[in-house]
Amino acid sequence: MDKFSVIDAHCDTISKLAEQNTSLERNADIHVSLQGLKEGSVDIQFFAAWIGPGNIYGPYLNRGFELISVYERMLKKYDCFFYPVTKVSDIYSPKNAGKIGALLTVEGGEVLEGRLSNLNVLYNMGVRLITLTWNFNNEIGSAAMDTMAEGGITAFGTEVIKEMNKLGIIIDVSHLSEKAFWDVIEVSSQPIVASHSNAKRLCNHPRNLNDRQIKAIVSKGGVIGINFYPPFLSSQKADITSIIKHIEYIAGLTGVNGIGFGSDFDGIDELPQGVEGPQDFPGIINELLRLNYDEESVQKICRGNFLRVMKTVMKE
Repeated sequence: MDKFSVIDAHCDTISKLAEQNTSLERNADIHVSLQGLKEGSVDIQFFAAWIGPGNIYGPYLNRGFELISVYERMLKKYDCFFYPVTKVSDIYSPKNAGKIGALLTVEGGEVLEGRLSNLNVLYNMGVRLITLTWNFNNEIGSAAMDTMAEGGITAFGTEVIKEMNKLGIIIDVSHLSEKAFWDVIEVSSQPIVASHSNAKRLCNHPRNLNDRQIKAIVSKGGVIGINFYPPFLSSQKADITSIIKHIEYIAGLTGVNGIGFGSDFDGIDELPQGVEGPQDFPGIINELLRLNYDEESVQKICRGNFLRVMKTVMKE
């Protein structure tokens, strides 16, 4: 098990740190802990600044700045454990050996408030992935969970996608409506990811991806991060086997090159049976090995596929 390290492409732990009087010490109020990350052999954790509804959290860009400040304080407080990943060479720097990489993301393109210049501001603050929408339509495009989800990517959204490609910010299509998804596929010159989404054929939820979408992401060189939220895994009771089924289904469609993990820890109110946090990645990995996935395939799912996208999109 020691040979397998993990990249987890989505957690909402920053919001928990911001809104609750909590820390990354292991406790009942938070999924992601320092000990759990170590036990789970997590090599790089993507930390999302979840923007959320403006009527609750206020102006979107201000909310983004507040969460990024929480992220920066987390890095400073736990500087013996984390290092920030803003370019690929950070991962291989000798000074970061033995630490966990932290990659800053934003969940919700409304943070831009319709201004392309704000994308450069966020890039300069260390943001390296943006989930274009959350559950509601915004200036970029339409969301899968919005009641008016039939729209696609706007003219402004097209500008954002092109600028993200230019800057080296990973485009995340989780939460997008299907029409917006296909617009992104057409516009983006770089691989895209669905950082925390599953297969709709196994669980018919609006947030999941149909077979054509899965194939399109993988054919573009992208990755789907398997989401651990039970309602996205199964209409029945969800457990580790449910996670494995989504991995196996996508592998059957496209091979293993487009599969990774996007747990959604600390952004979900329930977990699959047998999963309490990143410390349980080994149980998933051991089940893949038991099912005779070879070590190279397991390494791709755990880390290699998302690392490939990072190397392709981000600056060296």
